[in-house]
Amino acid sequence: MTYRHFNNESTRSSVLKAVADTGNEAAWRRLFDLYAGFVFSIARSKGLNDTDADDIVQIVFADLARNLPAFTYDREKGRFRAYLSSLARWRINDRLRFGKRDVELKASFMKDAKACMTAADEDFEEREWRAAALEEALRRIKPGVQSAHYAAFVASAIEGQDTETVARLHGISIDNLYQIRKRLTVKLRETVAQVLEDMETAWRD
Repeated sequence: MTYRHFNNESTRSSVLKAVADTGNEAAWRRLFDLYAGFVFSIARSKGLNDTDADDIVQIVFADLARNLPAFTYDREKGRFRAYLSSLARWRINDRLRFGKRDVELKASFMKDAKACMTAADEDFEEREWRAAALEEALRRIKPGVQSAHYAAFVASAIEGQDTETVARLHGISIDNLYQIRKRLTVKLRETVAQVLEDMETAWRD
């Protein structure tokens, strides 16, 4: 897994500017940090380049700004992830259809998108949903960790770099690196669990 596979501050700024008049900017910043990477990954997986995928992120967040206030969530029909995925896929399909806008097409696509997903699609989305949670969890724990220890942990535990190389580059012993990994792995696991819960409920706040 590539650490911070989506960290486009320009897109982030554009999204926050676009939704600023909808209310709490801090709340939208939180939503962006939780969901943008997931939407971006879906767009890239469908063949869009980085620029077009960034556009999809902005369009989807504009949709959320318009739709969430009136959105009624029925958990029995699927988690928020399924709704967000369907919305992203409709917008990607729309982009691939040269920008065609059709309300009936959207309604039909949103209704049938889940049923049309393959097992591979679902596996991919599960991985990317968790990848987005991991990235947010790392962002949350970073301020409370010494910078050298955090960098060593990411390099070793997240990016999978060689233990001896990481210890040497960051000026710590191998035993110390193991202790850092053990301590931060526990903290990260707990934080990821909290982020995953947040990702199912944050849109309601």
